[in-house]
This record gives sequence, C-alpha cells and structure tokens, in this order.
Amino acid sequence: MMEPLAAHHHIAFTVSDRDVSAEWYRSVLGFDELFREDAPDRRACVMTFAGGGYSVGLVEHGAEATDRFDPTRTGLDHAAFSVASRDSLEAWAQRFDERGVAHSGVIDIPPGAILNFKDPDDIALALFWDRART
Repeated sequence: MMEPLAAHHHIAFTVSDRDVSAEWYRSVLGFDELFREDAPDRRACVMTFAGGGYSVGLVEHGAEATDRFDPTRTGLDHAAFSVASRDSLEAWAQRFDERGVAHSGVIDIPPGAILNFKDPDDIALALFWDRART
C-alpha cells in the first residue's frame, strides 16, 4: 500500500525575468533565497518562507514568453499562502498598499478570509486565513 501524500513541498512559477521576480518575492513577500541555477536553457531561483521551509521556485525559460498568466485557462488558477490571523491579512494589505501592489482587499468568506494579488508576471496569488486553524 502506498503511503498518503504528506504535505506541499513547493510550487514553481514560470516567470519572464528570474532576477526581477526574485527581488519582488523577497521585498514584497519576505521570502529568502535558497539558491539559484543557471543553465543554458533556463535560469531558476528557489526561495523559502522567511525562517525556512521550501516555498516557491521561479523559473525563467530560455524561450521568449509569448503570453501573460491567465487564470481562466486550464492550469493554475492561483496559489495561496497561509497566514496566522485575520489581523495579519489586514497588515499584509497595508504592506501591499505601501509597495504599490494592487490587491482585492481582505474578503471574508465562510472558512476565513482571503487577500488576492498578483506578482510582476500577473501570476494570481493569495494570502489565506483559515479560521478552523486558529
């Protein structure tokens, strides 16, 4: 019998410029850089949550990107990161305002609350507070 999946390890996003995206994820979301890769056909940066734990890979492929992210196409709709409290979402909304990051504002939903925003390549992201885990 197979063991069940245990946890999320990381997600990798295709980005148009690894260095621009890595700086944005560092300065806006507070991620730490774990390592970078430079290969002939791609450049990547693997980042962690502040204090550890794999989180996001940013991959710039050698070919020119032809489209921007679109959550209505089959594939990824959005990726959400957890926060500890609803007050934390409000603090993040203020941080986004200070850094000029457009966002939805905190939206209350039955399981908790969500704050939607996009990265420099328009990849849809969210911060989520789950009231059941408080």
